[in-house]
Amino acid sequence: MILLVAAISRLWQLERVPFMHDEFSALFRTRFDSFGELIRIGVVENDSHPAGVQVFLYYWVRLVGFNEFWIKLPFALMGVGSVYLVYRISYQWFNELTALLSAAFIAATQYAIFYSQLARPYAAGQFFVLLLAAQCYLWFHSKVNRKSVFFFGITAVLAALMHAFSLAQAGLIVLTMLLCAPAQNRKALWLAILLAFIIYLPHIPVFWHQLKAGGIGGWLGKPDSDFLFKFLYYGFNYSWYLLAIACSLFCISLLISPKLNVRRPAVRWILLSWFLVPLLVAWLYSVHRTPILQFSTLYFSFPFLVIFFFSFINTENYKPNQYGLLVTLFLMAALGSTIFERQHFKMMQHQGFDQMALEMSDARKKFSDQLALASYNATPEMGAFYQQKQELYDVKHFSKHQTIQDLGDWLQNQDTEFMGFGWTDYAPAEWELISAVYYPRMLDENAWFNAYWRLAARGQPDEPSKNPAEIPLSQNRFFNSQRIYGDAWLPDTSLILNKTQILGVAAFVRHEDTLRDLKLVIELRDRRTDSLLHWQAGTIQNAWRTDTASIWLSALRFSMFAKDAKQYDIRSYLWNKSGEKFEIQKANFYVRNEQPYILGLMEPF
Repeated sequence: MILLVAAISRLWQLERVPFMHDEFSALFRTRFDSFGELIRIGVVENDSHPAGVQVFLYYWVRLVGFNEFWIKLPFALMGVGSVYLVYRISYQWFNELTALLSAAFIAATQYAIFYSQLARPYAAGQFFVLLLAAQCYLWFHSKVNRKSVFFFGITAVLAALMHAFSLAQAGLIVLTMLLCAPAQNRKALWLAILLAFIIYLPHIPVFWHQLKAGGIGGWLGKPDSDFLFKFLYYGFNYSWYLLAIACSLFCISLLISPKLNVRRPAVRWILLSWFLVPLLVAWLYSVHRTPILQFSTLYFSFPFLVIFFFSFINTENYKPNQYGLLVTLFLMAALGSTIFERQHFKMMQHQGFDQMALEMSDARKKFSDQLALASYNATPEMGAFYQQKQELYDVKHFSKHQTIQDLGDWLQNQDTEFMGFGWTDYAPAEWELISAVYYPRMLDENAWFNAYWRLAARGQPDEPSKNPAEIPLSQNRFFNSQRIYGDAWLPDTSLILNKTQILGVAAFVRHEDTLRDLKLVIELRDRRTDSLLHWQAGTIQNAWRTDTASIWLSALRFSMFAKDAKQYDIRSYLWNKSGEKFEIQKANFYVRNEQPYILGLMEPF
């Protein structure tokens, strides 16, 4: 039953799960004429992962094309295989109840399901790491033969070729074997390691280049002090009731018999170290060199923590005929949390690239040639993939390599009454803000994981929202060397709601000389103490400019802060740092409320 749930949860309507950013990145790096180009350009120069999955996709795409179901299928099947391996490892070292509960947890929780539905290194790396760990029992308890040596070596090198942290995890398992395996198998173990090293040898130049490159692109921040707590909570679906059910198993056991299962303490220490050592290494590296620690980093070690957790449940407190009921209840609770609390399958099957294309298609049918369409993506080809399936060939594509100036130039030249703008890959909020400057009357909006869509019209915003809201200006609208700071603009408290996610400010300026050092400041202060909590300034990089007029932008994301937006005092003003001459013509506040699905696959909502 557990394997059936694991299979259904990973394969159910898999063809409807669209490609995500990382998958597009990998798939677009399969279009090379030779294997050498694949390694040199597709892996060494443009990837931070080992070559294993990229090489597999290179040949797999040639067989199945860019088809969602067939591309994702091998990874989903390895996710199902990981559930079985968790059961096998748990049963080998502990007991049937530990094995069933551990497998049920991995089969039905969002963290485990999510990464096994992606054509990326996670499911494959976890599968080979668990396959390697599953062989340890044999090496500890019997004399191995040549077949075991070969299988162990091949599994180790496959794990190493999937992901940097599956490589580290495999190395940790091998190190444990060297320290703890019986003497009768030491020679065989060294032979298996030698075999793995020989096979891995051609990959060493790739590994060395990626090691020197360091992090994963500079977009990831250092981990907060509560990272581990957040990760564990995420592992339990951000669900207090699922966490309570798991913990209650201990309480029930203690009520029946005041002792936990304490057999095999050495194995527990090994399992715990297999989780904590990668966590500690990634934490130290992230703090002292460059950030690499994120939830996906621990995907390969998390099953060992799950087994460790459930290994303490004393089977003597339950009768064998009660196992089925207990495991079924836990499995259904975990699956129910994934479906209803986390809305996992809804979010996976309705994502930014494909859903935005559908929204654009519907808007095109409604407004015809009176609609302009634009999208912001990491690379234009990602957005165009699903748009072209909807026969949308006139979408203006912007990417991270372009600027607000480019978008402003395009908007300035539009003469349509309506405009649809969407972004994926978490675009700077100023891009959304400038689209509202030109098309302020909101008609519709929608959001998906890491994506947002806005359909709007020209003219003034509808009452009563007045968004963007015009800021009253003083009579003195001129700036020069004698006027460095402008008046403080305070947003109407009715604009700021508990779930406000973005506050943007746009200032329209007229000038004779090109402005270069003007700043549009937003300050955030604690409402109780008036202490400054945050200061930011929109600079020339966030402005649209001509020789005589410009629009300066600054946008604040409240998701950066712990409290809700109503707990802060906010003010904005112009800082004429270099004493330049200009006239402020008008200014607007723009507010967008929280869209929980934007981070819904990773954060609570």
